[in-house]
Amino acid sequence: MKPSREKRSKPFKLYSLAGLTLGGVAFSTVERKQFSDPYIQPEGKKLESDILSEGLKIWRKPGAIQNGAACATCHSPDGIELAAYNFTDQDITRRALPHVSQDEAQVLVQYIHTLRAKYQLTTLKSPMEDRPFQPGGSVLPGVTATERDFEFSKQLATKLPLLFGKPITTFEQAKAAERELLSLEPGKLRIGIPLNRLAEDAFHGKEHGTIAQWFPEEPPSVSNQDLEEWYAAEDSYLANPSQEELHKLLLLHSKLVNTNRLAGFAALSAIKFRANLIFQHRLRTKTDTLVSNLSPEVAIYQNFNPMWEVGEFARQLIGRQPEDIGMDPKSHQKKLAGPTFNEQLRSLRTSWFWAGWLQDQGLFRTNRDDKTRLGLWFNESLLEDGPYTMHNFFANTRRQAVISNDVGSWAETIARKRRIWDYAGLRAFQNLYKGMPADPFHRKLITTFACNCFRMNLLLLTEDIKKSGWVWIKISSKSNSSELLDFIVSQQPETKAQTEKLRKELFSLIDTAKERP
Repeated sequence: MKPSREKRSKPFKLYSLAGLTLGGVAFSTVERKQFSDPYIQPEGKKLESDILSEGLKIWRKPGAIQNGAACATCHSPDGIELAAYNFTDQDITRRALPHVSQDEAQVLVQYIHTLRAKYQLTTLKSPMEDRPFQPGGSVLPGVTATERDFEFSKQLATKLPLLFGKPITTFEQAKAAERELLSLEPGKLRIGIPLNRLAEDAFHGKEHGTIAQWFPEEPPSVSNQDLEEWYAAEDSYLANPSQEELHKLLLLHSKLVNTNRLAGFAALSAIKFRANLIFQHRLRTKTDTLVSNLSPEVAIYQNFNPMWEVGEFARQLIGRQPEDIGMDPKSHQKKLAGPTFNEQLRSLRTSWFWAGWLQDQGLFRTNRDDKTRLGLWFNESLLEDGPYTMHNFFANTRRQAVISNDVGSWAETIARKRRIWDYAGLRAFQNLYKGMPADPFHRKLITTFACNCFRMNLLLLTEDIKKSGWVWIKISSKSNSSELLDFIVSQQPETKAQTEKLRKELFSLIDTAKERP
């Protein structure tokens, strides 16, 4: 018998299941909050253990379409991410039916509600309003990227008064400004970049016909011969959902579903699946809002940051056509109804780069690519996909401060960590002057912040050379410093005398210092 439901005042719309379509509610402005699950169990209900056992079997059962893909092929080991969101009975049934029978779909409905009870998910997330790992819980207001970047600038000015105040002129002021910057928690700081929703579907309107979502569009299938090993690993994880067991799952999926080839649709889906394994683990352990300089996942895995890798795959695909990367005709119809394919890829790139950066704010443990570690790809995305100019200066400055104060970031033969100060990403693409807004107040906020950040880093470098007597490469140190100093003079000509004094002192120290190869 189909479970009865309480009356609702709003109509239901459909959302997404495993890259297909699930449901979300059409909310009024007042209702755009988390809400409780209204499910009512039918009379004569089965034991919870029986529902969970039967439901998991159907969850893993090969389906009738997509080459026999099961729910578990694209989702978490048990479906906790569906249980955590307000996907409705009708939605789950509708999207399950192409894969399983009517009776099996109804078992899945009961299964999802039983998971909610098992994990005490009494307050569910809105599929349309919630964006996984969105800093501060919501996007800053504004229609355009520039407008939202302006809002971010104004917010940041209240949080970092030293970097938005008078010119920083002493080492003590520079050190205090760096401490202020490091005390800020980016995970709680609202940003102007809308991170991707868990799922998107053109049923909601053409603008939702996009691959810029968490769920894979194509089943990242483990081969039939490896399924027993894979499900045994999932069972082990479900019995003990620890970081170590999650680590084993991620490593095993990387082994069984190879993405070490040219970036394409299948590889992108596999990387999304691994990112979703991390997200579902955070939901399971109730740590989905936890953000630190280095997430436990990246800290354990080393040079493995699936959230960043989704953005990296999107970066490599920009400019290519859907058919060139293996998108099938059905996906064409569903996912190309609204934004252009390049717009979708840019949304993926910016969103997942920011989410990935939150997991490793120094970008030194994400992978071994120098352009990633130095922030080149991140900076390029923030300017080209926005422009998010203030976001760019902030993230780059934060990245350098985190690395410089993290003893474990550098594996050096010398007993001194390296201070990162030179804004390599911005300079490499000559982005210091790019993306500057026309609004004078917005521009002033950006230039004030950037100039003080540059002064802060150069003053910290000056003190570092005084104490150590070393620089890395003299000619590069001078050249890199000059670019930052020239920017300060161009944007704040009234500080030229003060800036040239700093240049003279710094260059004198560089000339007399020892040079590291």
